[in-house]
Amino acid sequence: MSDSGIGDFEFERKFFVRDMPAVAASDPSPVLIAQAYLFASDGYAVRVRLQGPAPADLDREVSDLVTALGDDAIGTMTAKGPAAGGTRYEAERELDPLVAGQIVTRAAHVVLKIRSSVWLGEDGWVIDRFLGGNAPLVLTEVERDGPVVDLAIPSFCTTEVSEDDRFRNEYLAHHPFGGWAEAYGRELDLIGPRFVDSLGQNQFEGT
Repeated sequence: MSDSGIGDFEFERKFFVRDMPAVAASDPSPVLIAQAYLFASDGYAVRVRLQGPAPADLDREVSDLVTALGDDAIGTMTAKGPAAGGTRYEAERELDPLVAGQIVTRAAHVVLKIRSSVWLGEDGWVIDRFLGGNAPLVLTEVERDGPVVDLAIPSFCTTEVSEDDRFRNEYLAHHPFGGWAEAYGRELDLIGPRFVDSLGQNQFEGT
């Protein structure tokens, strides 16, 4: 949920990453995020999320991972609207973590990921390494209190997917990346990297 004070909107840009960037290791406290999508259609979605400190052993069933989050877990329920121009309606409210955990473990469409947070230049970035059926997907996002313009884009960002609905979590919950990763790799090799050019001047690291 945005803290901009102008309502329940988020302003973010999202990028596909081919390989896990080394800078992710600088986060001493990565978190495990388990989120269930109870509804998703035409850009609208209802999500229940449980998150907490990432356990060392990630090779477990969803229910075991939820249990491993323990008393430090945070639960939320979020309603989302369609995205346009890097802006999306997102109303997020706290949810009892015990209730959130029970919903997640019973849901049919769940996304699991490890999130690392780093500060690069003037922006805070999150790097998400997806687990389960969405492995080996890695995405990175930057969020601001207003439109993300004139962005300094790190070199590990392969291509921008802010406007590619396939990389929204609700889509990944129903169509795990592992099933179409090879096809996307061929597509990316064919069309090359692309970046949104309607949000000010992009600045690329090393140029």
